[in-house]
Amino acid sequence: MSGFGSRLGHKSWKGAVSVSNYKGRIRLRWRYLGARYSLSLSYWCDLNLLEAQKVALQIEQDMIVGTFDPTLLKYAPMRGVKKAALSVGELSFTQIFEYWTKEFKQMDCEVHTNYNSTRNMIRKWGRVTAGCIVKKLNCESICAATFNRRLTILKNFVDWLVAQGHWDAPNPLAQVNRRKQKKQPLPKREPFTEDEIKSILQAIKDDRFCSQYAVTKHSFYYPFLYFLFKTGVRNAEAVGLRVGSVNLDSKRIYIHEVLARGLKGCASIHRTRKETKNGKERQLPLTADLELVLKPLLEGKSYDDLVFTSPKGLPIDDHNFQNRVFKKVLQELKIPERVLYAARHTFGSRCVDGGMTPVMTAFLMGNNPETALRRYTHQISLPADLPEI
Repeated sequence: MSGFGSRLGHKSWKGAVSVSNYKGRIRLRWRYLGARYSLSLSYWCDLNLLEAQKVALQIEQDMIVGTFDPTLLKYAPMRGVKKAALSVGELSFTQIFEYWTKEFKQMDCEVHTNYNSTRNMIRKWGRVTAGCIVKKLNCESICAATFNRRLTILKNFVDWLVAQGHWDAPNPLAQVNRRKQKKQPLPKREPFTEDEIKSILQAIKDDRFCSQYAVTKHSFYYPFLYFLFKTGVRNAEAVGLRVGSVNLDSKRIYIHEVLARGLKGCASIHRTRKETKNGKERQLPLTADLELVLKPLLEGKSYDDLVFTSPKGLPIDDHNFQNRVFKKVLQELKIPERVLYAARHTFGSRCVDGGMTPVMTAFLMGNNPETALRRYTHQISLPADLPEI
């Protein structure tokens, strides 16, 4: 087993627990049976690092012998809040949920959308007990997908309450079934045809539908839109792409982070830099046409500068671009309205339609093959014939 010193600043061996300094606190991260785990410990100092070593070694040993505790209660005893205070109701259900979210899930109810919306929901409920939580959740007028997300979060939270002894009864949510989701067609995410792609890009490049009085011409955003169509990356991945992620020598583009929208919107002041949606890092080939489009945007910039920026040098607000530019161009071209994310669906569909394997398509898109085929691929054109019998 590797020494503790080798954990810091180096890539961990498979199955090891990595230790890092995250906003002044010790954070442990690892994978087990395909799932990612993260645990926030005490503040960063030499003494606490020694304690973190013991925790990391315990986790590694438990993973090896098969005694790993997926609730993490074994490795993160409750700190800062007395059990008695919770049991006598000095903290509200919502306050306990916020504590659990921060200390055990390493999330922030003021930043992460799903935890924020769940927190706001239970705050509206008022007093919550084991006898009423199922009824309160079932009374929510929310779609099946939202219900299922919040049910999963609350199940995990109540499991923790029961394990800690704050609720004597078994988890009342354990037997609540997920709601069935009807697969709804998303016409605004339907892929574009080859002709539509060419028409859109040419109209943007030529400022065909741009007002002569516009301060910023449509053509300013041509490289950004071209990049979305060409690579199929998520909007936030393109918005957050940094100069250092484009390697002109190796002809590679590295996608490993995003500049995600905040709860208050997608303006630059609300965005936060994160890892990709599913934590996967991937490489894309820097083709000759992409290099021609991107190279002028890289000149004179430092390693951490953004490739694509607004006219003021800020991160692009993709929502504003969609409403003020993209939507207008589609209307003028008589193309059915789509969201900007349709560029990603178009990329996946073109890959499969062109004969690329689902595995390679999924790799380029940063998904597993099942997800890529289920969500992002649509048949653009029908075959000229059917198999012979």
